[in-house]
Amino acid sequence: MIKSTFLHVIALFTLPVSLFASSVPTFSDPVTVTSPVVDGGKLVGKIVEAPTNAVVSFATVALLAARDSSITDGVVADENGVFAIANVAPGSYVLRVTNMGYQTLYVPNIRVAAEANLLDLGMITILPEAQKLAEVLVRGEKSMIVDDIDKKIVNIGKDMLATSNNVSDLLEKVPAVSLDENGNPQVRGKGNVVVLIDGKPSNLYGSDLPTILQSFPANLIERIDVMTTPSAKYEGEGASGVIDIITKKTKIRGMNGGLRIGLGNKNNHNASGNISYRAGKFGMNASLSGQSRGMTWKRTLNRENFISENTSHLEQTGTGDNFGKSAFGRIGLNYDFNEKNSLEVGVNYSGNDSKNNSNLLNETSDATGAVYESFRRLNASTGNGNNMNFNLDYRKKFDDKDHQFTFTTSYSLGESDGESFFAQESKIDSLIRNQQNLRDNNRKSLFINTDYTWPITPKATLEAGLRTRMSSNDNTNSFYTMDRETGSYEFDENISNIFGYRDATYTGFMTFSQKTDLWGMRAGLRVTDYNQDINQISANREFSVHFLTLVPSLALTRKLGESSQIKLNYSRRVQRPEADWLNPFTDVSDPRNVKSGNPNLRPEFTHKAEMGFSNYEASGGFGPSLFMDYSNNAITQLRTIDESGVSLTRYDNVGRELSYGFETDFSQKIGEVLKINGSGRVFRSEVVSQLAQIDNRTWSYSGNLNAFVTLPADFRASAYVNYEGPRAIAQGTREGVFIANMGIRKDLLEKKATISFNVQDIFLSRAYKSQLGTATYSQASHWQQTNRQVNLTFQYRFGKISSSGDDA
Repeated sequence: MIKSTFLHVIALFTLPVSLFASSVPTFSDPVTVTSPVVDGGKLVGKIVEAPTNAVVSFATVALLAARDSSITDGVVADENGVFAIANVAPGSYVLRVTNMGYQTLYVPNIRVAAEANLLDLGMITILPEAQKLAEVLVRGEKSMIVDDIDKKIVNIGKDMLATSNNVSDLLEKVPAVSLDENGNPQVRGKGNVVVLIDGKPSNLYGSDLPTILQSFPANLIERIDVMTTPSAKYEGEGASGVIDIITKKTKIRGMNGGLRIGLGNKNNHNASGNISYRAGKFGMNASLSGQSRGMTWKRTLNRENFISENTSHLEQTGTGDNFGKSAFGRIGLNYDFNEKNSLEVGVNYSGNDSKNNSNLLNETSDATGAVYESFRRLNASTGNGNNMNFNLDYRKKFDDKDHQFTFTTSYSLGESDGESFFAQESKIDSLIRNQQNLRDNNRKSLFINTDYTWPITPKATLEAGLRTRMSSNDNTNSFYTMDRETGSYEFDENISNIFGYRDATYTGFMTFSQKTDLWGMRAGLRVTDYNQDINQISANREFSVHFLTLVPSLALTRKLGESSQIKLNYSRRVQRPEADWLNPFTDVSDPRNVKSGNPNLRPEFTHKAEMGFSNYEASGGFGPSLFMDYSNNAITQLRTIDESGVSLTRYDNVGRELSYGFETDFSQKIGEVLKINGSGRVFRSEVVSQLAQIDNRTWSYSGNLNAFVTLPADFRASAYVNYEGPRAIAQGTREGVFIANMGIRKDLLEKKATISFNVQDIFLSRAYKSQLGTATYSQASHWQQTNRQVNLTFQYRFGKISSSGDDA
């Protein structure tokens, strides 16, 4: 009895390791089991030992999908070696059997047909470790890229995790995704991307998206879904598309987790830990992370001002440094009432502190080059923020396969504040000043979502859902200028601002999917009622805006083979003005380049269409496509100049934006040494507005490449390069940006630990340049990070190796 109990406990704690160890894309001399195609739904069998056929107690049995080796289910055999896996969906599978002291066995070619009841695999024989013969090491992995009907699924494996400390690092390695100079994600080089975390809006985790992504540990991520033409099921916002970041879930019994610590230059350090536990009907997961980030930068700006009677020239040169600390924690509990009802509750916390300093020299000269105005502006800013998010998820499964109802709700509240001190030095008395800016922000958000999926027939599915999102944002910006005679700061009501913002979104969607042996179709419609209440308290101005939008989507696929298909996708997108774009607060941190919001913005509507081919297998594949995006009433930043040479930048609705071109992504394993993946595109971008006198058109190209190389002594090296080519923007052109990273890692302690060394921005080439020009001014600007990041990271894993495969 004690021995049986002990073996059962050992099996429970080793189940995650064995279930989530490397999957298998190919087999060398596979052991096969005669598996007649029957109308199954339940797999049964018995594990025995060769050559005596003695019973093997408490072996771990995992069922893997044959297409990508992902785990679909897992059980532990009983003390008599008998196992049963219920509710198996029709399809092709691989069975993996593991136990301490025995060789891992893979059983391929298990096929479960529709309307199945029972598939008896009989006795399955495994060999003791002592009987191992010389053999080829078989390691499996998920395909990194999976092409679904309306999205690209990028699985996150050890190679990507070893070179990534946080979600921002991961996103840079995802095909078609890049980051701008502020850390905001872009798809095909364009912003206005909706970022979801487990299908929920990312702003539930905080108000500053780059900080959220930098705080979220990479090792919590299972996959990233990229949707350039999303179906009606997803958010209708985001003119460029949707990125859904899917976190790992506790799927099987046992305990697992990991620790990670990274040390870097310029105070770039990080540490994190996570643990998951599941026993019977109860599961728990928790994680905690913290990091510090340091960065130095430089910038220049040269602008000719033509609007005044006499041409003037502004030259700015500046340097600065940014330092930030952030913490992230989450805990989740889930309980399975029975096979059909489950509940999960969770709490997330994020906090951050920042310190930023800048030194900017401003010199204005006349047409002869003589400087007639010069001052230096010093800025020291601090800020901090905290955010709490509470969520609840309920799932109800029905007897039919894929027939389910889900209910999700999240409540988030956050606050942030900061202060900035400006000291302006000059030989001109009227330019000398000291100023102070105090900021305070409070926000709340409620998210409620219900989804119902009904498989009308085995090949036709109807999905419908309702969603409500309500948020509030109260923002106070107080500006003070020092009285040089008294030395006291006096409130400046002209540029101070109190801004209140409320919005409520009510959404309903419906999609219908139909599949045949060769064809697939998904059509949908999303209806959104959107309400904004804007209160400019400082100006005593209050008004409301109401939008009713329809977002249709259509996806068609035609299978050409087991893993290849062609597809055609269409989606309409809506970009509604965000609170910061509407807030009329005037930011004078740079008095020669002032920024302000525009409360009169209107929504932007985008039509997106794609036609593509894909062929992805476990060893790799590719997916070329043609795409077109057309936006009317596009929201973009416009810059105007007054006679004194001061520019005002704010968001506005311009005419149209059009981009079209060719794109491909690819993933390929070359022998046992090299694995590469990446993407590339050639496209034309146009921004045209007769009202704003804008007509910019250019051809461009961009792409990224990841390479992973297996070296002697179990080392593994990686390299990453990305280039975003020139692009037409409103009033000018943004020049290309090149980035190169590299790393090397080695697994230790029987692959339970990994040590890695990484260098980001090897050539210090992350420079953002733009050329702007109108009838009133001509401007060239340049911003560049001036420190490359070098870090050494150690990871230790206990329990399972990975929830998504070893090297996806």
